[in-house]
Amino acid sequence: MKYDDLLKALKIYGTDKEDIAVYKGYENILENVIIAPWWSHDMFDNYGFKVEQVGRRVYNFYRDDVSFSYIELKQIGAPALIDYVLALGVTKCKNLLFLGSVGSLDQNINIGEIVIPEYSICADGASRYLNPNLEDELFKKEYPSKDFTNKLLNILDQNNVNYHHVPNISIDTIFAQFYHLDKFMNAGAKVVEMETANVFKCNDLLNINVTALFCVSDSTVKSKSLYSGRTEEEALLRKKTKYEIIPNIVIELFK
Repeated sequence: MKYDDLLKALKIYGTDKEDIAVYKGYENILENVIIAPWWSHDMFDNYGFKVEQVGRRVYNFYRDDVSFSYIELKQIGAPALIDYVLALGVTKCKNLLFLGSVGSLDQNINIGEIVIPEYSICADGASRYLNPNLEDELFKKEYPSKDFTNKLLNILDQNNVNYHHVPNISIDTIFAQFYHLDKFMNAGAKVVEMETANVFKCNDLLNINVTALFCVSDSTVKSKSLYSGRTEEEALLRKKTKYEIIPNIVIELFK
């Protein structure tokens, strides 16, 4: 399947590129784009940006040295993101950064630390819609853009930021994941989240620069899940990473 195949199918049923951009509020998307399933754009409040809301979920950030669009979904999971990612193909977007939380499946990856996915293993259902015959994608590996990811890793190294560059798995459910965690770890996953396998697969069609940056929010292998076990100290560390470390990394990436 190619991106044009999707556009042609939309055209058959009366939808043009311009209609897609207007429907998503994407007419003013910039070349650099952040997409975040849950994180608020207020993480950049203290970094000297002029901010304009240009769509229902889209904010443009402007500074003399850098500018970017921020898509703030307040929804989680690949089914929520897929339409917003695919629609970027009708915009000026050239560089896409996924920002979000990730759970640790490794004793050496701690809450509050940064993770860059080496690749994301698919355990979502939405990705099959990007196959001509709806073929299943279970446990298939999807990769971010090599050069863009290397640029991100170099920024982390140059700023002496501790991080992990490891395999990730993207799932569809928080509640039911626990029953299958052994399967995910046996597949090689060191962290778990819900979207990036689909985001990376979308990029096989879009062919833009795409990578992801995670902050560890929980550690199921240490009995510190989203449901229980996390400490106030860990919450403060996670907040410091999100609001003090990650924004500076993003700014350098988009310069």
